[in-house]
Parts: sequence; structure tokens; C-alpha cells
Amino acid sequence: MSARTSSGKRSSIIGLTLLLCLTSSADENRKSVVTTNTPDATICSVSALDRTIPFPIGEKALYFVNIRDGDKLHSPFRVVFAVSGMGVAPSQAGHIEGTGHHHILIDLALPPNIKAPIPFDSPDEKLHQHYKHFGKGETEAVLDLPPGKHKLRLMFANHLHIPYYIASKEITIDVLPQ
Repeated sequence: MSARTSSGKRSSIIGLTLLLCLTSSADENRKSVVTTNTPDATICSVSALDRTIPFPIGEKALYFVNIRDGDKLHSPFRVVFAVSGMGVAPSQAGHIEGTGHHHILIDLALPPNIKAPIPFDSPDEKLHQHYKHFGKGETEAVLDLPPGKHKLRLMFANHLHIPYYIASKEITIDVLPQ
């Protein structure tokens, strides 16, 4: 992580913490104690537990970070994906509550059987790819799709590849010929 990114994140965290501290202080008539501008300094007297904002139940989302519906791309292309409200863990780690890994469905609807694991494409499949598994906990990949329109959707599944039915919005991309 670069010093600039780290410093920017620190400033954001310090600012958010100070805002939460001041807001909490106003609400609870507590006095804020602001000391220095270092991340190790005591920012306020409100405990970390009081400042923690958990994900509300049902606030789970899966989304593509760098591609959008209608994008025109040349293959191969990089795709980045993310999940909120759950953690990413490799399938090899076994069952860890609240975690899973990503899958990309290519030119497919959501699977109808909610208890069946997401299938695998044959290893030599290139032209008719449908299932991309990221069981090592990956959050980005390079896709190499043939020219034409393709529908992509992310799905999140447990260590056994059984979907949680947390899915992204389906997007359509157009892969342009070289």
C-alpha cells in the first residue's frame, strides 16, 4: 500500500471516528478528547463497541467493480468483483460462518436448484464457458470470452459451492473482435 493511500485511508478513518465521537458526545453529553493527529492517539472517549456499525440483516450485496452493463471490451479483460455483508474465504478453509467465495455465471440464468452446487465447466472449455469458480478467494480475474454479447452475473457460494443466493445484477457486455 503506498504512503499516499495509507495516509488517505488514515485521514478518512480519523475523520469518521472524530465525527462519530462528536455525534455521540452531543447525544450523550460526553466530552471529546482530541489529542494528536497520529492513528495511535486516543481520538475520543467513546468505546469502539459504541462506534461499531454492523451490517443490518439482509444488507448483503455482490457487484462488479470495474465493468458495467453495456460496456464494450476486447478480450482478454480484467474483471474485479466484491461482496459486502459477508467475508471472502477460500473453499479449502472449510465451513466458516458468514463467508464464501465468488462465481461468475456466463450467459446463464440463476440456477433453479438452490441446494445443488454450482457446476464446473470442463477444463478445456473455451468457447462455451458458463461457470467460473474463484474458490481460492480471488476477487479479480482475467476473462477471455469469444466476440459477441455476453451476460455476466456474480453468485456467492459456500465452501461446497452451494449458493447463498446472493447474486449481482445481471449485466450485458459486448466483447469486440480483435
